[in-house]
Amino acid sequence: MNIFQDNLSRLAPGQQDLATAVTSAAGGVLTIEPSKTGSPSARRSGRWIHSAYDPLREAQTWADTHAAACQSGETIVVAGVGLLYHVELLRKMLPPEAALAVLIPNLDEFHDALAARSFEAWSESILWLSGSPTEVAERLTKTGRPIRCLSYTPATQWDAEFHRALEEALRRVISRRAGGQLTIALVGPIYGGSLPIARYVKRALETLGHTVQWIDHSVHAASYEVMGSLKDGRNRQVMQGRMADLLSQWTLASLAESPPDLVLSLAQAPLTLPMLEHLRKKKFLAAMWFVENYRHLTYWQQMAPGYEYWFVIQKESCFEALRQAGARHVSYLPMAADPEVHCPMTLSGDDRRMFGADLSFVGAGYANRRRLFPALLRRPWSFKVWGNEWEGAEDLRSVIQLNGARIDTATCMKVFNATTINLNLHSTTGEGLDPQADFVNPRTFELAACGAFQLVDHRSHLPEVFSDREIVSFRKFGDVPALVTTWLGDQAARQAMAHVARERVLAAHTYVHRMHDLLGQIGLSQPDRIGSVLRGDRQQESLVARCAEDRPLEALLKDCPSGQRLELKDVAARIRSKGPSATLKREELMVLMLDEYRSETRDLL
Repeated sequence: MNIFQDNLSRLAPGQQDLATAVTSAAGGVLTIEPSKTGSPSARRSGRWIHSAYDPLREAQTWADTHAAACQSGETIVVAGVGLLYHVELLRKMLPPEAALAVLIPNLDEFHDALAARSFEAWSESILWLSGSPTEVAERLTKTGRPIRCLSYTPATQWDAEFHRALEEALRRVISRRAGGQLTIALVGPIYGGSLPIARYVKRALETLGHTVQWIDHSVHAASYEVMGSLKDGRNRQVMQGRMADLLSQWTLASLAESPPDLVLSLAQAPLTLPMLEHLRKKKFLAAMWFVENYRHLTYWQQMAPGYEYWFVIQKESCFEALRQAGARHVSYLPMAADPEVHCPMTLSGDDRRMFGADLSFVGAGYANRRRLFPALLRRPWSFKVWGNEWEGAEDLRSVIQLNGARIDTATCMKVFNATTINLNLHSTTGEGLDPQADFVNPRTFELAACGAFQLVDHRSHLPEVFSDREIVSFRKFGDVPALVTTWLGDQAARQAMAHVARERVLAAHTYVHRMHDLLGQIGLSQPDRIGSVLRGDRQQESLVARCAEDRPLEALLKDCPSGQRLELKDVAARIRSKGPSATLKREELMVLMLDEYRSETRDLL
C-alpha cells in the first residue's frame, strides 16, 4: 500500500464520499520538493506554501500562535491545506475532545497532499470539509458548537473566493440563528449624513432584540457649528478639536455607567484614538461602520488602529488602505434602507404638485452635478433639483427648489414618491461621472424601498445588490435624456421595475439585514464573547442547564426571569432587592462579592 492509499484508508471510514472524490481528482496542483531538513515541502504556482528550509519548525510556530486562543467546546476550522504540517501540529497541541476541521476547496490540492507524506493517526480525528461554501457552513453550524476560524495564509490565496463566500455564508447562518441579547453602545456623529443612518441602525438593533445605549452627540451640534464661525482657521481648528476631545471623554463616561458588549460607532463619531486605545486596554470591543467614501473623508488614516473592526462600503483598495493604516479586521458592508422611513406614500394632490416632476434630483451641489445637469434643461419634461450647497449655480436657478435650502427626510420621501423618474447621480469632485465608482450610495436603496423608479450612474458593486431588472443604470451621462424620454413613455414597465426593486430591498437590503451581518461577522471572530451571547449561551434557560450539577447555583438562577439574558450584575441586583436585613446564602454572598470586584475592575475613568 502506497502513501496515498494509506492516507485514504484513514479518511474513508467516516467520509466515503470525500474519499471517492479525492481518488478521482487529478492532482498536479502542488509541486513537491525536499526541504533543506529533508521533509517534503511544496510550491503552488511557483510560490512556496511551506518553508523551503524547515516546514515543521514553521508549522510549529503557527500552531503555537493559534493554539492558545482555542477554547474548550469550540469547532476550530482551519483554512489552508498545503501539506497539512500546521494542522498536524495544531491537532497534537489541542486536547483530544477538541473538534478540528479543515476546509478543502480544491480536491486536486488535497490529492497531492495525501500522496506527499504519511499523515498517521492524527488525521483520523479531523473533520474534512468539502462542498460548496453554503453546504460547508450549514454542516458546521448544525453542530451547535462555537466556531473559531483560523487561516494558514500561505495556502489560502489561490482559493480566496471560496473562503470569502464561506465566511459570508457562516456569518449569515450564525446571524439567522442568533437568539441572544447584546448590549450595544451606539455612538452617533455630531451632524452630517451619517446621523440619520445612526438612527436607522438604532431601530434595526432594537428590532433584533438587542439593548441599545444611544450616545447621541447631535445635541451638541449647535455649539460645534458656532465654533465653525470663527474666522481664524487655526482657532477654529483648535476649538473644534478640544470639543471633540470633550465629547470623546463624555462617551467614555457614558460607557462607564453601564459597560456594553460592543461599542459601535458611525462615521464621524467623536471618539479620539487615545480614547479608543483606552477602551481596548479595558477589554472593550469597538467597531466602526464607515459609511463614507474613504477617498473623500480621510480621517480613518489616523483612527484605523483604534477600532477592532471596520465595516466599509468599498472593497479591495479600501481594505488595503485601512490595513496599511493599522486596521485589524476590515469587512464590506453596503448601505441599506429603513422600510419604516423609506416607504411608498399616498400623497395629496397639493403634495404631488409641490414635490412631483417628470424628473427630480435630491442632493448637494457637487461639482459633477453642477457641470452635468444643465444638459437636462429646456427638455419636453419637467425637472426639479432639491437640496443645498447650490450657491453660484446660476444656470440651474430655474430648477432649484426652495432657494437651495436643505430638506429633511420627510420631504425627501415626498419627492421620491411624487416624482416619475428619480435621477440618482453619485457625487464626485470631478466634472463627470465618478471615475472610481466603487460604492453604492444610500439613496439607491432608499429610492428602491419607496417603490420609486430611478436612473442611477453605474457602480462596480451595483450588480451585487440590484439586477438590471430592478434598477436602470447608465454609463454615460449623455444617455440620460434618451432614457428619461423612453421610460416616461412606459408607465407599466416603470411600475413593474420599481416594484421588484422594493421587493429586493425588503428581502435583502434593510438595516436589519446589515446589523445581522455585522454582528454575525463579529460573533464569528469572537466566538467566546459576542458569539456566545448571540448563540443564547447567556440566556437564563441555557445557564440553568449548564449548572445542573450545582444545585445551589441552579436554584439561584431558576429564581431569575426566564427568556432573558442574565449577567452577574443582574443576579446581584436581584439579591440586593431582598433588602439589607435579608439572610443570604453562601452562594448569594459570593455573587455579591464578585459583582463588587467587577465594578471596581471595570472603572473606565
